[in-house]
Amino acid sequence: MLGLPNPRLASALVAEPSPQQFGKYVLVSKLAAGGMAVTYRARLTGAMGVTKPCVIKQILPHFVDDHDFVEMFISEARLVAGLTHGNIAQVFDFGEVDGQYFIAMELVHGQPLSKVLRRASRAGIGFFPQPLALHIISKLCEGLDYAHRHVGEDGRMLGLVHRDVSPDNVLISYEGEVKVIDFGIAKATSAVEAKTSPGTLKGKYPYFSPEQAHGRQDLDARTDVYAAGVVLYEMLCGRRPFEGEFVTVLPRILQGDCLPPSAVNPTIGEDLESIIAHAMAVDRDTRYQTAKDLSESAVELLYRDTPRFTPAMLSQLMTYLFAEELAAEGRKVELAPGFKEQLAAWQSPGSEPSQGRARLPSSNGRSSNPGSPGVARPSSPGVARPSSPGVRSTGSTPALRPSTDGAPRRATTDATAVRRNTSTGARRVTTGAPRETTGTGRRPLPPELPPEPDTDSGTEPTAMPRALPTLAAPRDTPVETAIAPEPPAPEEKQAPRARTTADDARDKLAAEATERERKRVKQVRQLSIVVFGITAALVVLGLLLHFLSPPEVPEGTNEPVVLWITSQPAGAAIVVNGRPVGNTPSRIIGAEQHTPHTIVVTRPGYRAWTRRFTPNQPEVHLKAELEVAPGTTQMASEIPTSATLDAGTAAVAAAAVPAEDAGTSLEADGGLASADAGSVTGEDALANDPDREMRRVDYPTRLLVLRPMYNALPLPEYPTATIDVSPSVAYSVWTEGSAAFASGDGTTSGTLVYYAEGDLPADNAVGFVSSAPRSIKGAKKLHFFALDDTGPEDNRGSIRVHLRQSAYVPPRSVLFEADKNAVQVKPQHQMLLRGLNPQSTYAFTVRDDFAEVHAGANGRVHTVLCVEKGPRAESVRSTHRLFETGKRYQVSGVEELRCVFPDLRLGDNQGALDFDIVDVTNMSRKERAEALRGARSAER
Repeated sequence: MLGLPNPRLASALVAEPSPQQFGKYVLVSKLAAGGMAVTYRARLTGAMGVTKPCVIKQILPHFVDDHDFVEMFISEARLVAGLTHGNIAQVFDFGEVDGQYFIAMELVHGQPLSKVLRRASRAGIGFFPQPLALHIISKLCEGLDYAHRHVGEDGRMLGLVHRDVSPDNVLISYEGEVKVIDFGIAKATSAVEAKTSPGTLKGKYPYFSPEQAHGRQDLDARTDVYAAGVVLYEMLCGRRPFEGEFVTVLPRILQGDCLPPSAVNPTIGEDLESIIAHAMAVDRDTRYQTAKDLSESAVELLYRDTPRFTPAMLSQLMTYLFAEELAAEGRKVELAPGFKEQLAAWQSPGSEPSQGRARLPSSNGRSSNPGSPGVARPSSPGVARPSSPGVRSTGSTPALRPSTDGAPRRATTDATAVRRNTSTGARRVTTGAPRETTGTGRRPLPPELPPEPDTDSGTEPTAMPRALPTLAAPRDTPVETAIAPEPPAPEEKQAPRARTTADDARDKLAAEATERERKRVKQVRQLSIVVFGITAALVVLGLLLHFLSPPEVPEGTNEPVVLWITSQPAGAAIVVNGRPVGNTPSRIIGAEQHTPHTIVVTRPGYRAWTRRFTPNQPEVHLKAELEVAPGTTQMASEIPTSATLDAGTAAVAAAAVPAEDAGTSLEADGGLASADAGSVTGEDALANDPDREMRRVDYPTRLLVLRPMYNALPLPEYPTATIDVSPSVAYSVWTEGSAAFASGDGTTSGTLVYYAEGDLPADNAVGFVSSAPRSIKGAKKLHFFALDDTGPEDNRGSIRVHLRQSAYVPPRSVLFEADKNAVQVKPQHQMLLRGLNPQSTYAFTVRDDFAEVHAGANGRVHTVLCVEKGPRAESVRSTHRLFETGKRYQVSGVEELRCVFPDLRLGDNQGALDFDIVDVTNMSRKERAEALRGARSAER
């Protein structure tokens, strides 16, 4: 690490900070230094004095002198600059200033994960909480997966691999965000090191994957997956799976020789241990193949075991652990009232075994943890404690870092400044040497600025005139890694710790939390009294209305109702409950009170007028205001008589009436004749069907009635693609591939209709499944199909439907073949609306009339499956819809509409759904907007 030349100069620089100009940036303070680069907290000053905080990473001169490294660094920086993801620290600039190459990146207001783990251990949290560990690893893997899948401007995969995933390169912001840093830097560093020191593996070797430890060059995304598994192991167990000297760790990594997580942390369950084992598999072909797979497994387990988890828990823990830093910045530190209970659970003895981060191996090199005898457990490397600077370790204690010349070197401290050159050994920087001579010329050294205050030791900075904010900065990938033991945790006669501002802040937070809880209890008590009073008043009012309201008339005592029906203009044909009763004006006797009636009034050249109502008094007056149909001129003298009643009108009206209304006895006063509805005949396949009006309607009609007893689709009679499933399991279902059901381009689709057979509500039994996964639960068998009316001759392609139960069970699949499993609906199983104008726009409003596909609470259905057919071939496949009651839909470009109720048996179906159809093509802008208000597309 590059440090200050001597303690006296260091004290002077810290006492008098002097920001330095670096191109268009101003370097404020030094954040970190390593074998490859030095990082500074900086600010970018723009026009009108606008400033932006950032981090500047300067490449050390001995790397800049290597031409191959510079080219790879520029190439990798250009690629990484294109990464834009919420879990990756943004790189927004790179370049050269006075011969020094640099990267400018996002400044994350938080701490690296390595420091968070140390601070959590010091706060009494023996093992990092499992929900937070799973959340952090899922977000880390989301950022890694985005980089692995990143595509360049030429459309090709870039093949980015981080190669240095470790807690130092994972930043946790105070708001709970997780960000990865130093993408692409490890590749350039490893390339130049391989050239200068061939056959030497350098880096953070405890996080090496087996193929990386073996020295293979064909590293891919699975290397980062393995390192992420190591990070998860370290968070949950308080130690890394492989610790010790490099020569002893390397064979263990190649063999996968480490303790299982449950042997270190007994609270780790079987499923969590399976995830870690899967991520850290020695054979990368048996590992999680993508970081996304590891993320999904972690998220699934997180919300299965902790369904009420929120990322705010991580933010609260960061606020608690770094209250001193936040208070020094002048930020208000607040903790949720329930956080203290959660913290106490994390600090409980049951979740904090004997080993912790502060424990050191004993003098014989073995761990002091009784739970893992015989296993060397050195402390986290790279942590320099002020209490023991420059202590030389002996024996097997990993306090020395191996050097290229074979001589052990003392661990670097703040009082030494060692710069390493891979070709010439070690070189010290003296106080009076502001520049260093390299092999190709003289380059300026990185400016010496005051370092950020170190608050991780628990003491206040004394040399700084003011407390600067502690900001998590990107750490460079070290060329070599020294494993320095942490100072031993005193076990006997500990001196009382001096009280710090963090203790005052925590006491203040506790007092504020108690006061907030007291106010909350008082508000809840007052609110309860108000709610109780309002409830009592409503109960009293309801009782008064019950006793004062008149009793309802029983259905058995209904008296006949007189209907007076008129129209403007007069002379229109009247159909009541499917039976023609004469022309307007007319007086009709025989209707029953409290019984639904459907009135249809039609006249040539005018739109049909439809009214569905229930009479509640002995005499009802209805007046139909008829609207002139578009493009029609109607003469007032054209008055149809009952003898010339249009047969098509009678058929339309009959189709608009529920079956239970067909038996109503009505008589028209004044000798008005009635048309014989049975005289209507058709010239198609339904000509001999006595219920053909229930299955086919020709437009124009104002009302379309769909009945499950006539328009249901019995799926067992059709060759759908089926698969048996378990009702107690929730499946993630998605499709792969596409199929076409008509000839021509643009007719393929990867979406299918599914029907879930089982004990679940009828509305949940039907839906669409596509390439986007959806969840289905409660079914014992699944049917997959698509409606097709052009025949199987022009069908082609196939769609495979995948069903995934969990990350631990292999997915299942079923194949849908277009020429075998497409459903050609029989005329007796559907409702066909014909005669629509493709050039017109219609508003369909679905009204609920209590339709059931089977008896019981789950049998009521509010949706119906429809498929539209237009003049173009591609419209056959692209417009399957689910129409839902109480909603309005816009339909255009359609010639026919075919609707069915998917079902298993038809004997228990009853009721109906009504479609109110309005042609809005020629309406004014205001009328059309009103008619289409709330309309939905609802296409799959």
